[in-house]
Amino acid sequence: MSSDKIPILTEEQETDGNDDGKFQELPPPYSEIDQHQNELGSPVPKQDSVESSDLPLLVVYTRRWYILILFGVLACHQCIVWNTFGPIESGVQFAYNWSNSTTPMLANWGTIMFCLSVVPLSKLVEYDIRTTVLLISGLIASGTVLRCCRLITKNPTVFLVSCHICAILTGISGVTIMAAPPLISSQWFPTSERTTATSINLAFNMLGNGLSMLLGPALVHFSSNTTGNASTSHHYTSYQLTVANMTNGTTVKQVRDEIDIYMYSHAGVAVALFVLICIYFPSKPPHPPAPSSAIERTEFWLGIKTLLGNKNVLFACFAYSISQGVMGVWLSVMVNNFRPLGISDQDIGLMGFFSVLSQCFCAIGIGFFTDRLKQHMKMILLMLLVLATICFVWLMLMCLQMMPHTLGYLYAAVILATSINFCCCPLFFEMTVEIAYPVNESLVGGFLTACGNFTGIIFLLIFFIPNLGFVWTNYALVGSTALAIPAVMMIKETYNRTNVDIVALNTNS
Repeated sequence: MSSDKIPILTEEQETDGNDDGKFQELPPPYSEIDQHQNELGSPVPKQDSVESSDLPLLVVYTRRWYILILFGVLACHQCIVWNTFGPIESGVQFAYNWSNSTTPMLANWGTIMFCLSVVPLSKLVEYDIRTTVLLISGLIASGTVLRCCRLITKNPTVFLVSCHICAILTGISGVTIMAAPPLISSQWFPTSERTTATSINLAFNMLGNGLSMLLGPALVHFSSNTTGNASTSHHYTSYQLTVANMTNGTTVKQVRDEIDIYMYSHAGVAVALFVLICIYFPSKPPHPPAPSSAIERTEFWLGIKTLLGNKNVLFACFAYSISQGVMGVWLSVMVNNFRPLGISDQDIGLMGFFSVLSQCFCAIGIGFFTDRLKQHMKMILLMLLVLATICFVWLMLMCLQMMPHTLGYLYAAVILATSINFCCCPLFFEMTVEIAYPVNESLVGGFLTACGNFTGIIFLLIFFIPNLGFVWTNYALVGSTALAIPAVMMIKETYNRTNVDIVALNTNS
């Protein structure tokens, strides 16, 4: 192959050639003497300038889709495990006499452990993706296996402790689940597919939230009316459990057995994913898919300093955090907006489920569209945020009963508003990566997600203000997307990473 031409090969074309899976010998200025080693010891070219005319062999591997889907399924299952007990809270309270604060605390471990582990895991994933993904998949597998402790002992306290340990381990894994998608996209996918790949990964994680709402009630058959006051009782007494057993025919043992089956299914999937990742999940392909993929990224601590000192990154972070952070936690408490309208819990649950499904498909569609409409992320983000704000205003007016509302209108407003808003999520990730380049993609993802989680914590803390009610959440939803609009408008749109690819390929064509 001529050194002055750097075509992007497919995996089949690479296999047909005489390449042995290593980086080809590079002519000056990237000769063997001038090559430097990254932290893993792999030779990568320094970016002396974007006009450098000698680049490594570029190959787009078909196996990139396997890597993407495998990580996506892991992200989906992590979310299912995280949200295990929310959809079956009534059943687990009945079976184990848990208090009303137990299930929320299990969910809160996710946010708490994210904040505690975001720095070390962001650093680790920068060093080696395979090691990090093996670690988090092992944590999820270990936690879910621990919850199968009733195979050994029937002690309810032991089961409760195992659930807390699992929630802590799953919360730690959430850092990589949210931070790694843009890094995987950069390492495995060409420029024309990166936003699509990031969208698919984030959609898988969101899909886990929807599946948990469906799988839990399907496997644990328990109605909130079994005890007659399940929705209002703060703590079941032994007398209430006994009466429930006698009058409804549902026994504690039956519900516990169904919960056990649910725990076994979680553990089985988690262990299977861990084995698959052990078998094959490399940190990166033998050859990069784009010139920028082969360029060494900024050192971790310098990268943090760069992010904090870049006003465009901070504007993007603010817009992402307020728009996605508020909506993300609102979905878990939206029942408070609709119960005053006479909407049943079943309809609210279906509303959330269909909303999640719509978010997944719409985000992938927008990601695919954005990859075809080059370097217009800011314009697309502004359009999406304006549309989301309009839909949230419509929803707010119905919830405040300032407009006529029907169940169909509420379904439409919730699905449209949340889907359009979630479509912004992968665009924020990719645009911020472009602005911050050559800061590592995983560090950017971790930075955005940490700020989004912090915003969610603030939103939830407001619920503890006495006598505040829930009307304010309607205004908060509208404000979350409305305030993001001026922040996005103030971003100076730059495509540093994409420009490196374009210039490098044009120079070598």
